[in-house]
Amino acid sequence: MRSDVIPSGSGHLGRIRFSEQVERVIERYRAHEQDRRIATWPEIVAQHKAANTAFPLASIDAVRAVWQRNPNVFWLVGAADAPNPALFVYLPLTAVGASKLVSGEFDGRAPDPALIATPGEPPAALYFWLTLAEHRMRKGLPGLARCIADASPEPVPFFSRAMTDASRTISQGMGFIQAREAYPNAPEWLLVILPEGKPDRRTQPRLDVRMVRSFEDMATIVAIRSATYLAEQFCLYSEEFDGNDFCATQFIGYVDGDPAGCIRMRYFGDFVKLERLAVRREYRHTRLAFRLVREAALLARRKGFRLAYGHAREDLVPFWRMFGGREMEGRPAFRFADINYREMTIDLGAMRNDAIRLGVDPLVSIRPEGDWDRAGPLELSNLRPSREQLIRKHTRTIRGNMND
Repeated sequence: MRSDVIPSGSGHLGRIRFSEQVERVIERYRAHEQDRRIATWPEIVAQHKAANTAFPLASIDAVRAVWQRNPNVFWLVGAADAPNPALFVYLPLTAVGASKLVSGEFDGRAPDPALIATPGEPPAALYFWLTLAEHRMRKGLPGLARCIADASPEPVPFFSRAMTDASRTISQGMGFIQAREAYPNAPEWLLVILPEGKPDRRTQPRLDVRMVRSFEDMATIVAIRSATYLAEQFCLYSEEFDGNDFCATQFIGYVDGDPAGCIRMRYFGDFVKLERLAVRREYRHTRLAFRLVREAALLARRKGFRLAYGHAREDLVPFWRMFGGREMEGRPAFRFADINYREMTIDLGAMRNDAIRLGVDPLVSIRPEGDWDRAGPLELSNLRPSREQLIRKHTRTIRGNMND
């Protein structure tokens, strides 16, 4: 599971982009952008009291705990003389906070202050916690966008939760998508705008993942991992290319046809080991890392495995938690190549009905790896009528020539 990709949860992804509709609204009102300022505690109390009569919110004690941890996340947006400015509250989450949010362990009604980044601390993700706008949302969008831009030195995933059908419709119009599209273990209610946003499908990068099947593919793997581990993490060549590349299944990921990432998987008894996940720096704003892990896990399940194992760099443990990874109990951190690691496992789920088992069609096991649902080269060779004649003429058996 050692990974050079810097995933969501680390604060180094591309820019957040709202839907085209919202972008147009922002541009429309940008020339008349309303004032924005950090709310004082009495203003927060007043807003909370007024809103709490309409629908239940987090308790004022929970709000106070967040405010004491980071008062810079409570924004008032509106004209300077407006009696009821809009209140926007977002939570800048640490890497652990982002991981707990994606896994469904984050309590939005009473957030743990330890999961919230302090002022000046770069967040790993933003969580849209509260909006009180009273139908002034459109005019307040430029100010909201600027608050989000100021929240992190590097754009990060922007999460939200729709409490009602109406708010879900509004969220989807803003460009939020189901978080499960990027984070397989995310709860159903969690929404996200990825740093790339929800781009127009005409301009969305095309992601493809395919299995390594040739020496040319292996050369591509070497290039990708050299550009990441050797160039960026100062690995020794002997550390990175450890003699295990030709006894493993490997995948290459492509972004618009350009080789951009890779992952390796090896097999041990009743588990698979995921390792050498890498994505080139210029493509780390895409979802390629997730596609690579997902394709490897799907292949492992098809081969009948139910457990994945790996060594997660300590700072990347939250990334693997998003796939259901769990640190192994009673196993301390260990160190190699001057880096600390944790042992983690991922439950791949029940065995698939179409898993490759003893007793399946014998031709399945001789088809190309991962391409078990189509006839392979050896089956297609049966269509050559002259092949049997050549074999009978030129092949000798233990008892002599087949023509005897």
